[in-house]
Amino acid sequence: MISAHIFAFGDAPNSVVSFRILLTTFQTGPLALLADAVEFAALVLYGLGVRRLAKRGRSWSIASSVAFFIAVFLIWYAVGAGLAAYDSVNVTMHVLQHIILMMAAPPLVALSKPVTLASQALSRKGQVRIIKVLHNPLVAVVTFPFVTWFLYFGTMYAYFMTPLYAYSVSHLLFHDGTHLWFFLTGFLYWYPLVGLDSSRWRLSYPAKLGILFVGMPFETFLGIAIASMRHPLAPINTLANTHAAGDTFWILSMVSTAAGIVIITYQWFRQLERNTKREDRRAEVAQAESKAKAKELGIYDLPDGFTIPWWRIDELEAQKRKASGREGTA
Repeated sequence: MISAHIFAFGDAPNSVVSFRILLTTFQTGPLALLADAVEFAALVLYGLGVRRLAKRGRSWSIASSVAFFIAVFLIWYAVGAGLAAYDSVNVTMHVLQHIILMMAAPPLVALSKPVTLASQALSRKGQVRIIKVLHNPLVAVVTFPFVTWFLYFGTMYAYFMTPLYAYSVSHLLFHDGTHLWFFLTGFLYWYPLVGLDSSRWRLSYPAKLGILFVGMPFETFLGIAIASMRHPLAPINTLANTHAAGDTFWILSMVSTAAGIVIITYQWFRQLERNTKREDRRAEVAQAESKAKAKELGIYDLPDGFTIPWWRIDELEAQKRKASGREGTA
């Protein structure tokens, strides 16, 4: 029989981190259980989509499925497991939760291509609905990169540099609402940067990298500002823990941004590789057509890699017409 003490029914007893609580406890409050149900439903729907594609004889990327599974697991651990037991009493653990919900899980969800999976797995009617949602004016506004950038970084500064954090640790419903807000703003920020789904706003790869580089100083400054505070973020926290939270924030935010840069760079090189192959195929087709045209015009020694200039083709065709005309007259 499992004893009741392995479950965390809210906050940990104090700010001292216990690996037993981190690794073996679960949140059993109503909102936590609701979140668990939503996460489980997301996994089931994603799995059903992959299965439907398989029945139609179409394969789905294993990497995308793994990314989605890891993302859902991270969200569950952040809000439904032992880490959530410390998010009110230990600001460093709260920052770790913040990082997971804004900088780790959202890019993984974007990489899992949920919109593409849904559009391919659903019926024609469902596909039309998805297209209507993507082209909705409100969606267009909230997914505009300029807007998502300010939402993303504005959320960070508003939460940690105003009384919002202190308010959230003493108001459970508001606190849980911030978790959802963190994830949504994180997803809106990362979706056009690393996401592989079609998007209303298509950014070039240099623009994507530029957005990440521009954001790095803001993340670093926020972390350093927290680490340099002369008072705790909230009365329940200690000053030492607040300073540790600041260091944790800027270090992990840099790791997240660096990972994003690596992903975008990899995607960029893959795109260049695909473009190169496409151009090579076009060149091969053009070469074959040029050789066929050359033979038609009486040229049989056209070297590989060479094509006949258009003006030369015109000259040869004109000569051929003249020769045909003379033969007809004779």
